[in-house]
Amino acid sequence: MKKEYLFVALISMLVFLLTCWTANYTVFAAGWAESIAYFALTYVVLRKFAEPGTYGVPYVVSIIVGRLLLEAFPRAIDFSGSLFSMFVPMLVVASVILASVYYRERKASVLILAVILLIVLNTTTHDAWIHLVRHK
Repeated sequence: MKKEYLFVALISMLVFLLTCWTANYTVFAAGWAESIAYFALTYVVLRKFAEPGTYGVPYVVSIIVGRLLLEAFPRAIDFSGSLFSMFVPMLVVASVILASVYYRERKASVLILAVILLIVLNTTTHDAWIHLVRHK
């Protein structure tokens, strides 16, 4: 394993620790904060480390693993109790993938589409998830 993959995973953990406090306000705030932070982090990491014209899959995986590793154990202990906030990690994974696609293509149309998808995921889809979990 290259040291830079581990470094990227550690940076991803740090970003999670810096943004997880937003969940104290609402789960929607956490979704917005983390999806924006991880979109930016992914783009910056890929711009710094990845080869141009690639998706930077090892770096994307490092970012996702770094994000999910810290909350995997608490979720495993009480999975059904954490379903309410399970959509936030899904938002993060989606934003990392969208940032990777934008890095590869580097077109304004791809960025606009990624932003629109993140807005839809953070609003309508997140509301639907909350409704689904509450009325289960």
